[in-house]
Amino acid sequence: MTGSADVPLPLIAPQAGPKKDRYEVVVIGGGAIGLAIAYELAKLGLTDVLVLDKDSLVKGATGRNGGGVRAQWTSTENIQLAQRSITAFKNFAAETGHNSFFRQGGYLFLTRSEPQMQALTKAAAFQNTHGVRTRVIALEEATRIVPGLHTGGCVGATFNPDDAVLFPWPLVWGWKEAAEKLGVEVLTFAHATGFEVSGSRITAVRTNRGTIGCTWVVNAAGAWSRDLARLVGLELPVKPERHEILVSEPLKPFLGPMLVDLSNGYYVNQDMRGELVGGLGTHTEESMEWHSSLEFAREFAKTTVRLLPRLGPVRVLRQWAGSYDKTPDAKPILGVAETGPINLVQANGFSGHGMMISPMVGRLTAQLIAGQKTDLDLRRFALERFSRGELEADPMVIG
Repeated sequence: MTGSADVPLPLIAPQAGPKKDRYEVVVIGGGAIGLAIAYELAKLGLTDVLVLDKDSLVKGATGRNGGGVRAQWTSTENIQLAQRSITAFKNFAAETGHNSFFRQGGYLFLTRSEPQMQALTKAAAFQNTHGVRTRVIALEEATRIVPGLHTGGCVGATFNPDDAVLFPWPLVWGWKEAAEKLGVEVLTFAHATGFEVSGSRITAVRTNRGTIGCTWVVNAAGAWSRDLARLVGLELPVKPERHEILVSEPLKPFLGPMLVDLSNGYYVNQDMRGELVGGLGTHTEESMEWHSSLEFAREFAKTTVRLLPRLGPVRVLRQWAGSYDKTPDAKPILGVAETGPINLVQANGFSGHGMMISPMVGRLTAQLIAGQKTDLDLRRFALERFSRGELEADPMVIG
């Protein structure tokens, strides 16, 4: 399930091209974010939408992450994005007909630092005021939640039973098919190569499949979003940050929550097939090179055996990498920049957490384009916060 990032995809012949030469909205990026935006636009009645993806679907971040979904954050906006997205994920299968294998087994955070434990305790109290059921728990309780867990060297833990894991690929297929039924067009192997600009507006998107006129453009290109923005002279403080992940052979189910060791950003969950899927917050670099490294596998194995000693003999089946679209404060950039084209909407910079808040990002972006009042104030996610020095990093970021 979540360990399937390197399963070969069937060869898909490129489509002939867009059906029309002009659309109301062109969304660049066919991952969870871009397709959620397209679907939410269609739900609001804006169906004249074209989604472009430079490759086949699930080749980017949506197809390469560990599937975690959590509300354990320390900022109001991050918690709100997560809570409302969790509600949407619960309804996803009924709404789209695609099963994302959404499972609320919780997130268990372990820390080996007293100052960090104090921060986690403060965070739990803050989360409680927003309806998140995080608890500070004794290490003995942590070992009951995760049988066989070794907590030597740890000083404390927090646990929220409502956090979850899912299989990201069905999000792509589900939103794609649901949006297409409402009239949206999705075009793969369509690479945006430039823009035509008149005054303060983008009038067309140039692609390897032709030039496409538009009223709105959405930059949901993930790790490619910085390069895309530069095509209109807009500089985003977003960098592609390479992360690795791996999956084990299937095991008898034993791991209910996503287990996180904050000392090195280690995380692991067990998918519906029994495979362990996890990664690390270390061994990152600014890169779009998605090679795998032995160093990562060694450190992941070392941390796994330290926490769960009985897993020493377990074999690794697959290993892969992908790139976050990382911002300095690890929060997304949402909305229209003050200095760029007035019809270019940014939906990027998610720093490894885009999939888990994609339903709400889709809704907010669609509301903005439709001229509606957005459910949340987008000013906290404005590009201008960086130049104004209004940065407030969330310490619950992993990696």
